[in-house]
Parts: sequence; structure tokens; C-alpha cells
Amino acid sequence: MIRLVASDLDGTLLDSYRRITEENREAIARLQENDIEFIINTGREYQNVLDIAAEANLKCGMICSNGASGYDENGNLLFQHFIPMEHVKEIIRIFHQLDFTPNLFSQFGRLSILSEEKLREYTKNVMIPAMQLSHPNFVYTENALNDLVKRVIYIDGEEALYQSDHKILKITTHSPKPERLAELREALKEVPDLAIANTSIADIEITSVHAQKGIGLMDYAKTKGYHPDEIVAVGDSGNDYSMLSLPGIHSVAMANATEEIQNICVYRTRDNSNDGIAYMIRCILADRNNFELR
Repeated sequence: MIRLVASDLDGTLLDSYRRITEENREAIARLQENDIEFIINTGREYQNVLDIAAEANLKCGMICSNGASGYDENGNLLFQHFIPMEHVKEIIRIFHQLDFTPNLFSQFGRLSILSEEKLREYTKNVMIPAMQLSHPNFVYTENALNDLVKRVIYIDGEEALYQSDHKILKITTHSPKPERLAELREALKEVPDLAIANTSIADIEITSVHAQKGIGLMDYAKTKGYHPDEIVAVGDSGNDYSMLSLPGIHSVAMANATEEIQNICVYRTRDNSNDGIAYMIRCILADRNNFELR
């Protein structure tokens, strides 16, 4: 019997405008009314996910930063997994060596060791063009850019970071030249106990080896007493692999998922622009004891 549904956010629960549609929101509400728990399992940081959920009037558990932190539906912290600061130093050293810009995420939110002006420049000239490689219609408005740079916590250089109270949950970077990311991934092998994933061909996400979506999902499930065959998980990209490859769960790929993700999943639902989550939920509610997607 299905008791828990875990959904990725970008490319899955969010549509192409990065919003939770009304149809998806209503479907999640029906799921919850039927005593089936819904959680978000995402690479995004907690405060950002909280804002997105609040906009859709959605209250649920959350696994954030690719499994680096977990929260129940009331916002109580369940677990956190940090990258040791000595490893953070090594990662940043390799980034500088290969001319990459680190995006840092701590227990307090997104950090930058760049100035606000330099971060704005990086976002416009590197991050957005990189994201457009996989999503050609992706648009980042000036208002969205202003909102992003205003929400960041600015750190006055690396030494200030190393001496601060910040503990790093995740480090990301982007490049409009995917072949360069392969070089970075290879260089990062010299740093122990890391998990490296991606959401597209143009980014890399780094967490502790103990912080992966699959590990986070099972940590969360254990706190509620859920077994793998009572869980449906759905996603679309590389950082969902550890979740969707868990033995025994009901794995669902979005129609817009990468080939790698579609190949490891048992089922496939509609794409994120056509309310694939709502369609999947309707199938669950049709028969939660014998779930299948038709």
C-alpha cells in the first residue's frame, strides 16, 4: 500500500515557469486528504523550497540540498550532513585552479565569496547561458536576478568563510562548456567522501557522500516507519538517480526525464508542463494497494 510520495522539484513538480500548477496543487491536497504523505526531495536549499511551497499553500516534509538536510511538515530539522571544512577548502582550491566559481550553501542559506556585483555578472554571463543549454526557453527576468542576488549572504573572502559559523551543505557550479565540467569532476576525485551529481549537462552539485537524495529519502522514511514498497518517488535528472534507483520503491520518470533516468524507472508519467505529478497521483488514488501507471 502506498503511504509516501517523494517528488523532485525542478523539471518535475514545477512547470516550465518554475511554479506549482493549480492542478498539481489540488492533486497533492487530495493525496494528503487520503492519508498519503507527500514530500519534496530537491537540490534546492530549504528556505527557497519553503517559499515555493508557501506560494502554492503546500505544507509538507522536505529533503533539501540533495539529501544534505531533512525537515518534517512542521519545519522541524530531522537531519543534516555537512561537507567537512577541510574538504571545502580543497574543493575551492580546485575550482580556482580550473577557473570555476563556487556557489555555496550553508545551514543559513546561499553564500557567496564574490561581491554582489561579481555574482550578478557570473549569473548573467555563466549560470544563465549554462542553464539555457538544457532549457533553451529558460528566461531569467531582471526581477528574478535582483531577487536572487539580494537573498545571498555575502562573505568577505575565503578566509572569512573558513573562520565563520557556516557549515557547508552543498557546493555547485555551472559552465556553458560541458566538457570543462568533466575535467572538474575528474579533478574532484582527489577529495574524499564526496557525492557529485548534476541536474543538467551544464552543472555540477557537490555534497557529502552521506548527502544524496536516495539516502535522504530512506532516512526520512525510517523516521515515519515507511518501507520501500510503500514509497513512490518521481524525478527527471541526474541528481535523482540515487532516489530512483533505490531497491523496492515504485520509481517514476517524468516524460521529460533524461534517458538515464527513464532507463532506471519502472514507470513514466507525463512531462512537467502537462501536470505529470497530478496524473501520477490520480493513478495512486485509483488503487493505492496495487499502484501502476498506465
